[in-house]
Amino acid sequence: MELRRVEFRVLGRVEAVGASDMVPLGGLKPQTLLAALLVHANTSVTADRLTEVLWAGSPPASARANIRSYAAGLRRSLNAASGGDRLSPGHHGYRLLVLPDELDLRCFDDLATRGREAMAEGDHRSAAERLRAALDLWRGAAFDGLAQHSVLHMEASRLEESRISVFEDHAAASLALGEYEELVPELRAQTVVHPLRERLWGLLITAQYHCGRPGDALRSYARARRALRDELGLDPGAELRQLHQAVVARNLPRIAESQAQRRNAVQRPDPPVPAPLYLGARPQPTKL
Repeated sequence: MELRRVEFRVLGRVEAVGASDMVPLGGLKPQTLLAALLVHANTSVTADRLTEVLWAGSPPASARANIRSYAAGLRRSLNAASGGDRLSPGHHGYRLLVLPDELDLRCFDDLATRGREAMAEGDHRSAAERLRAALDLWRGAAFDGLAQHSVLHMEASRLEESRISVFEDHAAASLALGEYEELVPELRAQTVVHPLRERLWGLLITAQYHCGRPGDALRSYARARRALRDELGLDPGAELRQLHQAVVARNLPRIAESQAQRRNAVQRPDPPVPAPLYLGARPQPTKL
């Protein structure tokens, strides 16, 4: 029997959505169990590992029995939604079957990869569209409401780092398309949340400069420098300092132009080395 599609979501509140309605997951413990299984989709997760996720080192005596109960409830709900067996218990642990394109986390990673590939090829339009689609999968913080559990907290932190990195790539692609004015508010908001990310500041400064607001760009550099000094005791890195100097000199190239220059520099073959030119008789090798 062919399984019906279930959409699993972890980029926000943990949810499962069937063809017509939300799949009932139960309380926080069953939701946390599902989250742990989704992090390791299609692989077996031991009961000991699930116990650590659910109770963080302080499990009750009934932990194993509780996990069996939570898993049984999830299995009934998911099987009803998909028309087949999704959650398989066994001697080696529990395994959740997730089909391709059912998990938003995997879709995010795939779109991010394809967007970056387009960026590397100089196709900024496709890059911006794919990276925007990846960001649109987010509905809030990853594992929202469950990330207090240490294992899920670490995974949520990793995913947040990935999200902001994709945002930076999307902003770079959009700036290469000349979408300066539209990006300034979004970039400014992100620098408030992530004041120590120099690339974000660089993108904001670039957008402000090409909007015809070099004064705002210089003030953003001053805020970036102050944040780095106050929090880390460091000055901005070489790239951000060079960007500042270009703004001061009113000589900041557009992103598409600078990327094209870098690609040409990489692709341009080295000039052939000329053969030695001898005037007169070619010298003979010295006999030993």
